[in-house]
Amino acid sequence: MRITLRPAQRTDEAWLEGVRRAAYQDLFKATWGGWDETRHRRHFEESWRRGHISIVESDGVSVGMVQVFDGADTVEVGEIQILPRYQNRGIGRRVLVDVIDAAHKIGKRVLLSLGLKNDGAYRLYGSLGFHELSRSDTHIHMSCVPEHAPMDRRRK
Repeated sequence: MRITLRPAQRTDEAWLEGVRRAAYQDLFKATWGGWDETRHRRHFEESWRRGHISIVESDGVSVGMVQVFDGADTVEVGEIQILPRYQNRGIGRRVLVDVIDAAHKIGKRVLLSLGLKNDGAYRLYGSLGFHELSRSDTHIHMSCVPEHAPMDRRRK
């Protein structure tokens, strides 16, 4: 399986909206008791506006997206979504491992947040070395720091 990333283009916008809808359908229902089209549209538009989105391709087929922000001392995974029919094949894991490896090579920690009820993602992130930083009413905030980081930076 060959995983590649390509920058999202304006022509990908409708496809990306569909990916988000498919990937988050069950999580929205578990978190808020049902699908909320207004919330979905608002979250999608916010994500699109923030930019830095790449299309994830597996063997040349578009299967999801990842949004990564490169900061001064952190890399933030704003979003990662894999279409349900391509989940549980190691695609998201491979994308995240690449993000983590690149960040850690230059001494940066990786941050991300996930929905409280997203148990599968929580297990995946934990297996990749992420540790919980905090919780809000709807999200868990996590960090993965380089192994060579001083102990006080590891928990931030």
